[in-house]
Amino acid sequence: MNAQQKMDQVLENQNLDQAFELMAHKDFLAAEEELNEGLADAKFQEDANLEAVFYSAFGVLSKLKKDYQKAWEYYEAAEKILPNDPSLKLIVARLGLDIFGQTDSVIRRCKKVLEIASQDSEYCHQALTIMGIAYLNKGERHQAIRCLHQVMEAGFEDLSSANYIDLKLVEELIKKRVGLEDCRQYLELALVFAKNRQEEKHIELYSRLLDAFSPEEVTE
Repeated sequence: MNAQQKMDQVLENQNLDQAFELMAHKDFLAAEEELNEGLADAKFQEDANLEAVFYSAFGVLSKLKKDYQKAWEYYEAAEKILPNDPSLKLIVARLGLDIFGQTDSVIRRCKKVLEIASQDSEYCHQALTIMGIAYLNKGERHQAIRCLHQVMEAGFEDLSSANYIDLKLVEELIKKRVGLEDCRQYLELALVFAKNRQEEKHIELYSRLLDAFSPEEVTE
């Protein structure tokens, strides 16, 4: 059984399915009961993948309940079980950045993702975006722009859709009026990609954002 088959098997877990359905209906107490039962079973089976997934699910539940400290603890627990899982590292990094205002630990996690998932364009795209925002929050503007350039150098062609083009770093740079010309170039590349994929919604979005740039705005 390969890694993908193992993960598919994990995600077909009945407790997990039921817990997410209950979360969707905001029945958090019943969802927690399902997760506790599933986690106990995973530990009994000594199934590390399943245990990590249940801790991650507890993190999702805690975020829905707006208990961000508890969510952080659950995601960290999952990350310790699967230290080389890039998706968990990005979840914890995003939470650390958005909720707790962390920068150095976020940058370390993103660098680790770039190391362990160097061949996965979507993971690298997200890691560079999150890391760029962390640098910007530290006041290291040149490093933030460098992250944006690394995304552009990698290109978008290996992404499955324009849905996966992250604009968060561009948004933060524009707010601080930093690297505006670089942001414009990023949007131009995104527009070309969307046109090649014939994704009309994103063609309209990037065109509208580019129209908002004036010659004065891109002069620093």
